[in-house]
Amino acid sequence: MLKIQNILFMFLFLLTSACQAATPLPNLTPAEGEEFTLAAGQSATVSASTLTVKLVGVTEDGRCPSEVTCAESGPVSIAVTVQAGNEEPMEINLRTFTDYQGRTPEMEFEGMQDRIEYKGYLIRVISVLPYPVNLEDKIEAGEYRVTFMVTKA
Repeated sequence: MLKIQNILFMFLFLLTSACQAATPLPNLTPAEGEEFTLAAGQSATVSASTLTVKLVGVTEDGRCPSEVTCAESGPVSIAVTVQAGNEEPMEINLRTFTDYQGRTPEMEFEGMQDRIEYKGYLIRVISVLPYPVNLEDKIEAGEYRVTFMVTKA
């Protein structure tokens, strides 16, 4: 009887442990002008300011996979929220091209918005990883990592 109780206890313990939410990602505190990388749902508050950037997620990825020959490569779209202090967060959508290493170009492209001015700061997308490799392997939402930089505007 004792063995059955132990087995039942272990089963219930494992069942409740499996149902617990994943550990939240830490809030980062990069310095102004320092690159920082976020996963979906993760935030960064720029030190010496009250500006917080949160990656909502990558909403579209039209980049040509590296193992495929394409006539052209499309953009990648990113949703973020930005917030200054206790103000209401504002959701913005950014779009950019990247190279095969996921890095965005320094120059701005017409019709693309890889940066935004907000409350005296310039928030810019630096890179989006992973870069698609082929058509068969879909990148899951939780796999994306987006690197940003915040500087004074």
